[in-house]
Amino acid sequence: MITLENISKSYSGNKALRNISLTIPGNSVTGILGPNGAGKSTLIKIITGFEFPDSGKVYIENLPVTNFKQRKNHISYLPEKLSIYPEYFVMEFLNFYHSAIESENGELLEILSLKKIFSKKIKHLSKGWYQRLKLYVALCSTKPIIVLDEPFEGFDPLQMRDIARLFKSEKAEKHLFLLSIHQLSYAEKICDYFVFLNEGKLVAEGSFERLSRRFSAASNNLEEIFVKVLEK
Repeated sequence: MITLENISKSYSGNKALRNISLTIPGNSVTGILGPNGAGKSTLIKIITGFEFPDSGKVYIENLPVTNFKQRKNHISYLPEKLSIYPEYFVMEFLNFYHSAIESENGELLEILSLKKIFSKKIKHLSKGWYQRLKLYVALCSTKPIIVLDEPFEGFDPLQMRDIARLFKSEKAEKHLFLLSIHQLSYAEKICDYFVFLNEGKLVAEGSFERLSRRFSAASNNLEEIFVKVLEK
């Protein structure tokens, strides 16, 4: 569980986050949604410790965290832009990575089809394949909180179906997943809790069922709820 208490952040006088208070439930797949400039990336950076708020506090499992080291013990973070050893072959990199973490996730290798690119150099991968490799690295973490910033570029519908199943399985076992995501159709399949930001403010949060009831009984998909949330 992550709790934010009165979080505010400004850059050169421009308010990126405005007094955000919220509790992100443990054992969930939570999506942070909102238009461009809503404050999603800033919120993630504050949760992961790459930025610090101008005011407010962050708690993990009801314990205050005040520095990067404390967050590092709890959180695995996959930023949108991450550079992985470009001169390595994929198999070479994964062998090195598996030796470092002392484990391998064969099921995840299959779901992401990574064996197809074992003989390629990382610098020659397409954006989609590179994204799959990064996602594998993040999801192999044993830390209780996994934070992913726009992780699903380049995935086809069948892979997203398998990824959705994997997330729900992993969630049930040991993780809180926190995703910044703009593909609403993917978010609807994967997430079971949603946080909506707009202009740096928290405008809505809750499960799909709760949000659907709140914003209209006719809201039967996340895109419709998204529009109604931003119009309120």
